[in-house]
Amino acid sequence: MSQNSSIIVSFMGVDGSGKSTLIELLRKKLKNKFRKIKYIHLRPYLILLDKSIVQSNPHNSNATWPILFNFIRILYWLIIYRFYFYLFANNSKQLIIFDRYAHDLMIDPIRYKFNLPNRVTKFILNLFPNPTHWIVLNAPIKVLEKRKKELPTRELKKQIRSYLNFAKQRKNSIVVNTNNSVQSSLSLIIKKIDSFN
Repeated sequence: MSQNSSIIVSFMGVDGSGKSTLIELLRKKLKNKFRKIKYIHLRPYLILLDKSIVQSNPHNSNATWPILFNFIRILYWLIIYRFYFYLFANNSKQLIIFDRYAHDLMIDPIRYKFNLPNRVTKFILNLFPNPTHWIVLNAPIKVLEKRKKELPTRELKKQIRSYLNFAKQRKNSIVVNTNNSVQSSLSLIIKKIDSFN
């Protein structure tokens, strides 16, 4: 990305890790620094408005959608992600914030009723455009369970490992321990964003 490009950050992490809180504070803190700040939950919506809703019990069913449907869905996401980046990634003085990203399909497939083989999913996800920064939020399990009890402990542990491993595999990522103060976490994220300017 050039210096005239948008800064695109993706917040990743389990339920209760603090994504919504930090995103809202970040938007307020940086509103005068950027010409425009855009918020996207999970994926861009190019034609329709974003009608995504927060699931209060994302693991209440192990049902999955048909494999062919999921294959078409991830390819459709790939197209709209790439098209969105083509349209907006080169706009200067703009901050685009993703709350979750396409890679959540692999980390938490039950939430999205997703069942493609991992090898196929990884291959297709490698074709997706990457944000400027990945912000992976983490906290001790006991803290996460106090904030939200949406996931069974076993699933929570599994996802924490997956997100940390995800961060290790990417140079442009930071892990933020949200068990620290909100202000401390926010400062660390802003420092990371400023490092691109």
